[in-house]
Amino acid sequence: MMDPTIPTEKTELKVLVVDDNEANLATLKGLLKSEGYTILTATSGFLGLELAESALPDLILLDIKMPVMDGFEVCRRLKSSKETSQIPVIFLTVLSQTSDIVKGLEMGAEDYVSKPFKPAELLARVRVHLQLKVAKDTLKLNNRMLAEQNDQLMQLNATKDKLFSIISHDLRAPMGTLKEILDFIMINYEDLDHQKLHESIEGIRDSIESSYTLVENLLFWARNQRGDISYKPGMNDVKQIVEDSIRLMRASAAAKNIKLTSKILTDGHAYFDPNMISVVMRNLTNNALKFTNEGGHVTISVKNFNGDKENTILVEVRDDGVGMTSDDANMIFKNGASFPSAGGSLGQGSGLGLKLCREFIDKNGGKIWAESKPGEGSVFRFTLSKEKVQPIL
Repeated sequence: MMDPTIPTEKTELKVLVVDDNEANLATLKGLLKSEGYTILTATSGFLGLELAESALPDLILLDIKMPVMDGFEVCRRLKSSKETSQIPVIFLTVLSQTSDIVKGLEMGAEDYVSKPFKPAELLARVRVHLQLKVAKDTLKLNNRMLAEQNDQLMQLNATKDKLFSIISHDLRAPMGTLKEILDFIMINYEDLDHQKLHESIEGIRDSIESSYTLVENLLFWARNQRGDISYKPGMNDVKQIVEDSIRLMRASAAAKNIKLTSKILTDGHAYFDPNMISVVMRNLTNNALKFTNEGGHVTISVKNFNGDKENTILVEVRDDGVGMTSDDANMIFKNGASFPSAGGSLGQGSGLGLKLCREFIDKNGGKIWAESKPGEGSVFRFTLSKEKVQPIL
């Protein structure tokens, strides 16, 4: 089996030779080129540094005795630069004193070859250090890939834990309520009058609707965490999204005798992904209906955004429901926060719908926020650009 650390494609390996002697350069270039390496040459320390930084060779053969900037100084600068510090350096030297050799190695050089050199010895050392360089680069690449895979596994694990938490807690509640109502009907069926039966059926409908919304958001969120939801923006009409949302929620609004209307005050064309903004509209409208008392009013508005009327539109979902404190309104789109309970304070649910809204609005380059007062209802707002924007990935 071939050793994976040994370079098999020599033409992909670049060797830089730095020597002020033209004859030495020619000899070294011919010798190394015959082995299939790509050869770069420089006749001074300054030129060698420039080539090393621009070409990033796999190995540098560096003469020590050069005018103006000798090999020691070139090596010191190479090893102090982040870009070139990992390039192996072999000194070519006529110096034979041990102190000079030690000085070169202390500068960071990997090896040295004495002049006049023996071709076989030089090629052997070049080959060994290129093999080591390829092995180090391969190890570094593998480590980086392992780190990326580890990050992905941690993200998947966090997603799995979140899924289990939601399934065990948030989905359990409406299913438990559904079971209790059905048990009640079965036990008391013969004694239930029309009004009680109607209330029980309403309770069943609400539990099923709550479960369905949660599961739908759960699937969207899980797909979004995995990157399975593609982002396909373009110029679209948000008025159509609003109308579709009202049509889908009309039955739920009618069941609670809530008046669900729209107020279109500007052209609704903006740059966004229609599927993502549809999810946002459905969640915000559903929440408004959920926390609006029977006989209340929910209005969806599309208008120019006061902060930038020329380039931005504003979508509002306003209700006259239970409302919440200003602190809760500021926290509503934070990680881990959920929609307020009927008492007006943040509950302990998953908050997945609002988390999705924030993630999708971010992706489409907009802003989303809420304003509210306890007992006076809430208004949820988000912006969309009339021009192409850079999404937050």
